[in-house]
Amino acid sequence: MGQPAHSDTKQEATAYDWAGMAGGIRAAFSLPGLVMACSFIGFGALIHDVGFPLLAGMATTPLIWALPGQVLFVTMWQSGVALPLIAAAVSLTAVRLLPMTIGVLAQVRLKQASRLPEFLLGHFTAVTIWVLSLTSLRNVPENRQLPWLVGLGTALMVSMMLVVPLGYYLADSLPPTLAAAMVFFTPAFFLLSLFAGAIWRFDYAAIALGCMMLPIARHFAPDFDLLIAGVGGGTLAFIFLRPRRKGLLK
Repeated sequence: MGQPAHSDTKQEATAYDWAGMAGGIRAAFSLPGLVMACSFIGFGALIHDVGFPLLAGMATTPLIWALPGQVLFVTMWQSGVALPLIAAAVSLTAVRLLPMTIGVLAQVRLKQASRLPEFLLGHFTAVTIWVLSLTSLRNVPENRQLPWLVGLGTALMVSMMLVVPLGYYLADSLPPTLAAAMVFFTPAFFLLSLFAGAIWRFDYAAIALGCMMLPIARHFAPDFDLLIAGVGGGTLAFIFLRPRRKGLLK
């Protein structure tokens, strides 16, 4: 019997094939990219309303690259908070991305390849990159997966920097409620993507329980509501439903 054309294991590849970047760049101009663009239009309108400089607002995109952190930076600046405290707060919001970053790098890294590209991908990794790494890499050769995500991240970052001025200059014509709502397009897409990627009842239960716990956590601990809801919902689903999928785990 003939051997498969592609490598059977990641260990067989020792270098990344950067031709894979082209596929990632093309993937940026799709529904996830459109949803993100809507969110960044809302961010552009936000910085206009609070009097934040446009160029500085655009610079927060490559420097922070996480819309919640960018919004936090702008709102704290508006409130007159000292810059070191703003930097500390924004850094804390980025901690939530650490598990996503670890998961993405573990999925696409090649053991014998250079580690330097992983630092670049680590900076790009946020909600959209994580979701697409789970849903869009199945048909990408293993040595092209990291370049594919780097191409995706590069295209998204550059595009969002160009979209922010659009929201900034459209702010006067956008209804305030619509401009504020557009910032939440990306979290809404993230939630829908979780349901789309769910396979077992365990997955659906974790999402549903997290959503149910969020209002309660918001009431009693508003500073830690997402953490409590996420960890709590996932833990309960793990405790009560894991035996039902035990036979499916390898």
